[in-house]
Amino acid sequence: MKERPILFKGEMVRAVLDGTKTQTRRVVKPQPLHKDVILRYPNSYGNAEAGLPMDVDYPDSDPGEMAGQDEWKCPYGVPGDELWVRETFALCRCKSTCEGIYFRADESQNQGANIDKWRPSIFMPRWASRIQLVVKSVRVERVQEIDEADAKAEGTVSAIEPHEDGGGTLSYRYGFRLLWDSINGKPRKDGTDISWAANPWVWVVEFERKTQ
Repeated sequence: MKERPILFKGEMVRAVLDGTKTQTRRVVKPQPLHKDVILRYPNSYGNAEAGLPMDVDYPDSDPGEMAGQDEWKCPYGVPGDELWVRETFALCRCKSTCEGIYFRADESQNQGANIDKWRPSIFMPRWASRIQLVVKSVRVERVQEIDEADAKAEGTVSAIEPHEDGGGTLSYRYGFRLLWDSINGKPRKDGTDISWAANPWVWVVEFERKTQ
């Protein structure tokens, strides 16, 4: 069993704490170079391998070469591994009269007069983390493959998906799409497009919260 950190924004931290978030999707890095390359489900070592669609003939083509590499290792581990959550936090000046740490996701604590400053989640040390997750399963898929049940398991707030006729349908999947683009809608510094429309490959990590 290995232990790794994982970052969550405040709204997702709250969803983990209330039990509505049991999945997370993270972009596979790097993305395959060729649009027709497929990624197979991870093996027991957490690696996904490159393949090609069975109904397309690629003479003299090597899947790994076309994809840019032969396999991808999941940075979030394999079933049984654990993830400790990094979130925005602050230390307290009066450690003798309180627990010494505040979490921005806890809105009731945000106005504490003794908070020194909010620190980005990337800087949270292991000892300050309050949430431990156990990985239940890992797979790879295109982000648009998410269905309604999985979108709800992402802790997503449902949103009204507009129809061409002017109507709309309340959908967790559409809510996830909006959330995804709010985070990943702009191209990366290297020019890679990981927006919903680009339909990037993602790691799908299913987890449960570890209780003491």
